[in-house]
Amino acid sequence: MKPNNSLPSSLFRSARLLIAAALIAGGLAGCTLKKPVTDPAQDKEARAAVLKIREFNRSITSSKGVGRLVVTGGGQRESFKMAWAARTPNRLRLTLMVSGHPVETIAANGKQVTFVSHTGRHRPHTTPSADPDLDTYIGVPVRLSEMVAILLGQIPVREFDRAWMVPGRTGAIHANKNYSTQIQELTTDSNGQLTCFRRLDAHRAEIFGMDIEAWTQKTGFRIPASLSVYDATGRTLYISLSGMIPNAPVKESMFILTGPGS
Repeated sequence: MKPNNSLPSSLFRSARLLIAAALIAGGLAGCTLKKPVTDPAQDKEARAAVLKIREFNRSITSSKGVGRLVVTGGGQRESFKMAWAARTPNRLRLTLMVSGHPVETIAANGKQVTFVSHTGRHRPHTTPSADPDLDTYIGVPVRLSEMVAILLGQIPVREFDRAWMVPGRTGAIHANKNYSTQIQELTTDSNGQLTCFRRLDAHRAEIFGMDIEAWTQKTGFRIPASLSVYDATGRTLYISLSGMIPNAPVKESMFILTGPGS
């Protein structure tokens, strides 16, 4: 396939579908999700397991490196090399490249996020939010802070109030906040290793998913080295963190754009 010199338009076509899904989910927010009747002792065990996964690699507060990002969906496939520097909770400098040439840069300095096209596809755009949803830009419903968590080798588990083992499914745990209709689902293998993390709506339909396909050791840390992030439309981001350096020193100036295309 002939490489494009800009972010593919396929990245943006899912925005309307994702926004519609968000509106539907918002309309259900007044309902309360009914928790199944489960063993209280197992509920305590489930809560401890979710907290452990949520705290996984939280001692990694910064990273930098290189890798690959592959976008598939709508019959299209686009591959980019990426270079990044990240710092918790919401500082990020991420550049996508094709054939060694920069295509797009995302720069988040903890107060706002700027998206810059190096090919003139769009004018620089700055959000008023320090932690926006990135669905319009990368095609899946993740917040900026959640993308940072992924690049730090962490699992973007959101806050929750209760957790329980899924009846009839070994290794599956559900967690959610009180008065929320969304569920976080975590699936582990026989060794307790996380293999899949999903968010589901009130009808158990998938909103967001993350499959961990391979792990690696980086300076004493166990890191998800390759993973797939996907949404309800079938659009998928394959992310490879092949050159990640945990707790790398990253200057604050890295997250500030000093001029057009910088």
